[in-house]
Amino acid sequence: MNTRLLKLFLCLATGSGVGLMAYQHTPLATSTTATAQSGAVGPTQSSPVAVSANGRFVWVANPDTDTVSVIDATNDANQKVADIAVGDEPNNLALSAGGRAYVANTISGTVSVIDAASRAIIATIFVGTEPYGIALTPNGRKLYVVNARSNDVTVIDTATNGVIGTITNVGTEPRGIAITSDGDSDDSDEKVYVSEFNAVDIPGKLIGADDYKEGRVTVISSGTDRVLGQVVLPPIADVGFNSNGSALKRIAATNPATFTVPTGAFPNSLNAIAIKGTRAYLPNNAASADGPVRFNVNVQSFLNVIDTATDKEGVASGQPQTINMNRGINFEPASEKKLFLGMPWHLAFEPNSNDGWVVASAANILVKIQLDANGTPTVNAPKAAGEAGNVVRIATGQKPIGIAINADGTRAYVANEVSRDVTVVDLTTEQVMTTVRTANLPAAGTIDATVQYGKAIFYSSAAVNLPTLGPVIPVGRLSNEGWSGCVSCHANGFTDQVVWIFGAGPRRSVPLHATFNPRDPNDQKILNYSAIFDEVQDFENNIRGTSGGLGLITLADGVTPDPTLNAFPLPNTGRNASLDALATFIARGIRSPISPARRISPTSREGREIALGRQLFDQVGCTNCHAGGGWSLARRSYVPPPQTADVVNGQIIGLLRQVGTFNAGNLNEIRQNGAAPLGADGYAPPSLLGAWALGPLLHNGSAITIDDILDNVTHRRAGLGQFRADPLNDPRNQAALLKFLKSIDASTTPFNVGFN
Repeated sequence: MNTRLLKLFLCLATGSGVGLMAYQHTPLATSTTATAQSGAVGPTQSSPVAVSANGRFVWVANPDTDTVSVIDATNDANQKVADIAVGDEPNNLALSAGGRAYVANTISGTVSVIDAASRAIIATIFVGTEPYGIALTPNGRKLYVVNARSNDVTVIDTATNGVIGTITNVGTEPRGIAITSDGDSDDSDEKVYVSEFNAVDIPGKLIGADDYKEGRVTVISSGTDRVLGQVVLPPIADVGFNSNGSALKRIAATNPATFTVPTGAFPNSLNAIAIKGTRAYLPNNAASADGPVRFNVNVQSFLNVIDTATDKEGVASGQPQTINMNRGINFEPASEKKLFLGMPWHLAFEPNSNDGWVVASAANILVKIQLDANGTPTVNAPKAAGEAGNVVRIATGQKPIGIAINADGTRAYVANEVSRDVTVVDLTTEQVMTTVRTANLPAAGTIDATVQYGKAIFYSSAAVNLPTLGPVIPVGRLSNEGWSGCVSCHANGFTDQVVWIFGAGPRRSVPLHATFNPRDPNDQKILNYSAIFDEVQDFENNIRGTSGGLGLITLADGVTPDPTLNAFPLPNTGRNASLDALATFIARGIRSPISPARRISPTSREGREIALGRQLFDQVGCTNCHAGGGWSLARRSYVPPPQTADVVNGQIIGLLRQVGTFNAGNLNEIRQNGAAPLGADGYAPPSLLGAWALGPLLHNGSAITIDDILDNVTHRRAGLGQFRADPLNDPRNQAALLKFLKSIDASTTPFNVGFN
């Protein structure tokens, strides 16, 4: 377990440090009371990097090292001049013209308030669970903090640094935030836009179809701090890339392949919002869930557009303004610079210009967008084969997560989380000027170095270039022309909450934080719902198949893909150091979601109800499937390969349980090739570690929330036995059990039924 995860685990387990109080405010002396800035700035947005109002300093949040770095940008000095220790996992920050920096510390559940002049922390404000997005109103009078796990927004009065409200009804896992500006001195007449990170199921749609989900953005009044409504971001019916057949439409694939079936996609992984004029823009990793799987139809790079006057999808000349930024890049001639826009994550606009820049986090690039007079964006990709187009790309560091542009629009600063540096770009020449180190990389040869290198692989769809930590991986090995990577289905190491029509059947992406026991990184869960993989290294098949890459397991020349890639159940561990580092990152580098219930006193009414739920969990036999530190029975108890007799139909048969969640008659119970799916033998029990935060649940996504799990009587009685009375027939017992399920995180004491 690495140092930061151990620190988090001990803090949660012992109840020390953060999380003990719903709110605590450190009073300020009168002389340091924050004041509203004079004169409104333009629209504001959340970002991990920000430029001071005078353009002299760049502030950067460093989530890996729990610090904020300050870079002196005066006259392009570009020198780091300070590191400020803040809370655990600072992800985003906001700067006021009045001389304050506000930092959202996700693990700590706090906002650090920093005096910009002295660089001292002058207040610590407790907010909701896992604060992430953070933005000031244009005149700086209010601060809005988006809490991703308590599903709410904290409102702070910056004059007193006091919490003045909590806004609920903002959807599940809110993350992105942006605030309009009409240019006056009144902050009470603006709109606050908050994105739900993952798309939401559309009632009546077939789960697994290309149009079964939609994006959601909540609109809040800055005057009343009440929800005004929600913006719906619909799927796109034709993204410009065709598939060879359709599993759900029962259109058989052809051999040789004929790519004739148009594919659609829905917006997903909505991390950031930027406002320009009367439009809001949301880059995102759109999902196309229907099979068959192929690298260029699985995910797309959307730039969704909202009309802030109507709070509906932007329309111009009768046409939606949302675009697929990947469309047309396929017509570019092959070159080392040709990259698709893997994992669009953040964006910013140049002031007094219709030009903006999208951060493609997995592809490790910036991409220029341009708006026409109506606000419709383009990346200037070619429209047909033979055209060159004019896509402008600028290389960054590893895993760029945010961009800030100075007031005169001449410099851009890109925060790179994994390489721990900032790329400085001259926007007048569209060239990289320099790179500024914000935090040291781990020492070569250490376990932390292996974790960091594996993290770079996990979050990249293109090259990995951290030579002090591990071998350089060129473009093309992890995916076809930077299209996708592990992160494309597992943002932040969790799940995109999409049910894909895969080779085994409909499969909701499994959150990876529970692959290993957080108390023991050597204790691994069997992989996938049908127990068809037993090593993280088996996902070499996904790199080659789903993402279209050459892969990491090679012949002795280090270049040629090894054609004897082992299929399950033969072992792949030890065949490539980079692939082994990826497994180490998943074992040690992905933390679990933090439950809001960690703040509940065990002696309170809710605390006692959680305790009753824990007793019921054991009493009704949930421990028969969900015990141990990994909260799942489906543990790998052997060194690969397994015994031949244990593998039936490609599954570790002894780890499967039939719990009433498979129905062969469902229209979406089909493999990507049209054959009958796996599932009749049961499924490997998924982990309950943080499951409350990551619905829809079950292999087919049929349980929208964890509450819906108990509606399946066969499932909830699976551990009871045929003739025992069901305590969960009592609604009060059901409610108590649900409260316990929603409290399970890495700090929860597991049921040690033959486990660590």
